[in-house]
Amino acid sequence: MPQILKNTSVISDLYRKTNESTLKKLEMYQDIAISEYQIDIGETKDAILAIQEMRKKYGL
Repeated sequence: MPQILKNTSVISDLYRKTNESTLKKLEMYQDIAISEYQIDIGETKDAILAIQEMRKKYGL
């Protein structure tokens, strides 16, 4: 009986690690899809211009 509990614990740990990794990958792909959509509809700025605006806004 202890052997079964031990194996269940190992399986549970592996599931959590795999599931967490899968969720992180899905979130990453979701972020990429959102970014691509923002680029397609023109909601992006030039990086240099955005940095200049932030410096001006915050006095940096």
